[in-house]
Amino acid sequence: MTIWTWDQQQREFVSGGAKGALRLADSWFVGDGRVRAFDRHRRRFSTAALELGGTDADSADFWSALIALIPRSGEWFPRAEILGDDEPALGFRLRPAPPRTDELDVWIPPFADPRRHPQTKGSDIARLGELRTRAHEEHGCDEVLLVDEHGFAVESATSSLLWWEDETLCVPHPDLAQLPGVTTSLIQDGARRRSISIEYRRVQPEDLIGHEVWLVNALHGIRRIRAWSGSLDFASVSTRVHGSAPSWFWEWKTWLEREMKLI
Repeated sequence: MTIWTWDQQQREFVSGGAKGALRLADSWFVGDGRVRAFDRHRRRFSTAALELGGTDADSADFWSALIALIPRSGEWFPRAEILGDDEPALGFRLRPAPPRTDELDVWIPPFADPRRHPQTKGSDIARLGELRTRAHEEHGCDEVLLVDEHGFAVESATSSLLWWEDETLCVPHPDLAQLPGVTTSLIQDGARRRSISIEYRRVQPEDLIGHEVWLVNALHGIRRIRAWSGSLDFASVSTRVHGSAPSWFWEWKTWLEREMKLI
């Protein structure tokens, strides 16, 4: 991993990381110089960064210099970020992409979403990382389903939640405190172009069992939930999803991969 900090005076990135707590972050998958919906990642980061005092976050200089640091070959998972409170600094991390998967097991914890800033990606990353470690070490799971104080499913620690009820694509209700996910917005746009019905709903975790459920993000694209583990209101559960992925799961995966564009 290589780290740079944006020098506002010199209008360039300099080697080394800034000091201070992580305030904001945005990551995207790069495959041989191609990115999916890069403009949406850029817009989401810039909008939030300006609110934190990152005045160069929407400048052409910043983004041109950032793009120039991304290799045109290989698989990468870079991250733009803001660190520090009093004098927030823009930064960039070039990280090799971790292995990508198509399915995963998910832990349902017996407590509500612990995030302090659920609609902004950054300051809660360490807290969510600890939750995912607990899911792996104690429950053999890859991810954590976050539920609000009323027990409604919101999203996972790193991904947006989608599920299917017959031919309807279901999305957590926008009133639920969730990150404005880039990948889920892309999939929903694709569904509208296909005249697929989309409904926004409030559901509890037990309502999802038995349905085709996806967790979607920039790194993996679409992953289907293979098994559930954890506590529900009515019982402790360890449920494995039966059957292989439907053909349209792979069709959507293929479509999403085709959305990768050169930057």
